[in-house]
Amino acid sequence: MATSEAAPVEITAEPKAGQIVQHGDKIFTAIREGCAYILVPPKARTVVDPQAKSKADDGSRAQNVFYNPIQQFNRDLSVLAIKAFGEDVCQRKRQKHEQQSEKNKKKNERKRKRDVNQDEESGKNEKVNERKRKRDADQDEEGGAAKVQKAEDGSAIAVPRDSAESNGAQSNCAGTEEHDASSSIPGLSEGPGDEGTAAVPADGTGPTAPSRQEPSLNPEADLNTSGTQQPTAEDVQGKAEKPWQPRFRILDALSATGLRALRYASEIPFATTVVANDRERNATESIKVNVEHNKLSSSIITTTGDALGHMYGAAYPPPQSHGPSHVSGKYDVIDLDPYGTAAPFIDAALQALEDGGLLCVTCTDSGVFASCGYSEKTFSLYGGMPIKGIHSHEGGLRLILQSIATSASKYGLAIEPLLSLSIDFYARMFVRVRKSPLDVKFLAGKTMIVYSCDHGCGAWTTQYLGRHMRHKNSDTNWKYSIAQAPGTDQLCEHCGSKTHVAGPMWGGPLHNPAFVEKVLKDLETADKEVYQTKPRIEGMLDTALDEMTVNSDTMDFRGTTTASANGTKEIIPKTPPEALDHHPFFFIPSALCKVIKAQAPPEALLKGALRHAGYRVARSHCKPGSIKTDAPWTAIWEIMREWVRQRSPIKEGALQEIHPGWKILQATRKVEQRGETDGAKTAARAEVNGEGTDNEDNMEHSTAEGTPDIVTEAPKQTAPPEKPADPKRMEVVFDEKLGKDKPGKRLVRYQENPRENWGPMRKAKGGA
Repeated sequence: MATSEAAPVEITAEPKAGQIVQHGDKIFTAIREGCAYILVPPKARTVVDPQAKSKADDGSRAQNVFYNPIQQFNRDLSVLAIKAFGEDVCQRKRQKHEQQSEKNKKKNERKRKRDVNQDEESGKNEKVNERKRKRDADQDEEGGAAKVQKAEDGSAIAVPRDSAESNGAQSNCAGTEEHDASSSIPGLSEGPGDEGTAAVPADGTGPTAPSRQEPSLNPEADLNTSGTQQPTAEDVQGKAEKPWQPRFRILDALSATGLRALRYASEIPFATTVVANDRERNATESIKVNVEHNKLSSSIITTTGDALGHMYGAAYPPPQSHGPSHVSGKYDVIDLDPYGTAAPFIDAALQALEDGGLLCVTCTDSGVFASCGYSEKTFSLYGGMPIKGIHSHEGGLRLILQSIATSASKYGLAIEPLLSLSIDFYARMFVRVRKSPLDVKFLAGKTMIVYSCDHGCGAWTTQYLGRHMRHKNSDTNWKYSIAQAPGTDQLCEHCGSKTHVAGPMWGGPLHNPAFVEKVLKDLETADKEVYQTKPRIEGMLDTALDEMTVNSDTMDFRGTTTASANGTKEIIPKTPPEALDHHPFFFIPSALCKVIKAQAPPEALLKGALRHAGYRVARSHCKPGSIKTDAPWTAIWEIMREWVRQRSPIKEGALQEIHPGWKILQATRKVEQRGETDGAKTAARAEVNGEGTDNEDNMEHSTAEGTPDIVTEAPKQTAPPEKPADPKRMEVVFDEKLGKDKPGKRLVRYQENPRENWGPMRKAKGGA
């Protein structure tokens, strides 16, 4: 006999993980992720094995996408990123609303004062007219006054009042020049400003004339003057106590089961509307069931339709029959998470975003954007050629960002990458989009071509298509021009191999450091039960923030609040539109050693040599063991040559003239190495790179141990040590202590595959 716990519950029951839910004639199993619950068929696969056969021995269904646990990291990160972005947007909307309310309040106050002054002036005029009417009446009673009347020949004659009354003459005569005769007729009254209305007898008979209402000094009372019921004091008090809530709309354009929409609605408290769209009716029916089970029917709207049509309809809604009060259909956040590339949806999503909105993009076709196997496909989707090498995934990020920037620039929109990550088998980007034709002018200067020695030593050279320079006598005016060509020779200057063209690519920063720090700060108080991938998110974001230290000029504005164009404060400051990533990509020491047939040096030794020479060093989030630096390739190969000469000589005959490493090792130094520098100079270099040393004589220069705190103000930049003018003359010292990273909290920076055949699930088919 089945227990009560195993018995199916109704769809309206309180959601719980693992419970059996019955809806109609269908049975589901509830799976919890975050604060949301997703209902899947009992035998649906929830483990990831792309090699699974369509017919399984256990009778389970073929692997169609019902729930993919691999993407939980993506969804956890998305919730945190949208929440951090939304707090900034809602704060600016509230400030703008308060500013507008204050303007309206002052405007209404001026209008009320003007109306009061007009009424006071009208009252004064009324008193003057009353005194004038009394004076005229007194003159008529004296009998000396005569009425002026025209004769038949047009001449004016004076008629005594008594004679006029005895002959039945009308007292209201045309052509009166003294005053309006109606004002002297007893029993008739006239109010100021009632032109065109009939005079009303004083006894109240006859047609009723509209009376002028005195303006109220109470702004709430002025809201209703049409004779309808005035709001009560309780209503006014309740309205004043309820704070104004800014609108914040999210679109999950390719929703599938609706799990993202469920999490956004349940975990982002200020989200007013979440729209879950899918073109498959079976999918939207499943979304509705999940929404009902999660009791989020008031927050989530489910639509069935093509994502392109939905977004274009939001950008250009049809004329509405109910007038101009129609609310715009644009969104503050649009999330694109397709199976494969998001390229076909970019244009529509950009136009359906509000000014300053957030575009979240996932591309899972890494075999296209991060591989040269389908270069023609890469160009057709992203408008550029891929780059070959260990840094291909960062090149893929830059290709996707460039395609977004190019599409946005057609409409005067400028993009700002807040966070761009290469994760597992896909790319995930969070891009802020603003209406700014001025910022679009910098796009050519941030678009680069890469000349890559992919078949040789792996070096690369960048060439920007445009240039932007400040005017000599102005900090705000810019001059835009075309870059000079060629940027390099067709053969690699280091090994003599052929180079290949990659791009055009995005040449600006990949992240906004203030945004990354905001997410990291929010992550400190995040519930680990809700965000189960919290350790990995923390490690990857810390690494992304670390790699930006190579470009020190992009870190100057982080953590500060700045005023936007409309005067509101921003939690996430805008990345300067002219900012460039002067040192894109990274290298891995083991890959360089394959070129020269040498043993790979320890990472700390190589970093120590670079820092000792005055260069900045960090790691990249894309690959473990990576080194990102501002050192030129000439300096990198000089250090590798010294590594072979000093520490790891290669075997005789290992290199031949046909190998790329032959020419690299044949280069000779111009001067002999000078030896060790003093301890103070070494410690100063360590301070610039944020690292500590163990030199007892220079302990005051070492950094403190522990995890770095999230800064809330722009850090003071320390002048870096002088870099060598000629890398071949620089001093190469393999300082292991200088190369070690500062001790602190252990972070999960790079994810290892949790199981064999790990990757994306099979694409869902209609009707499955």
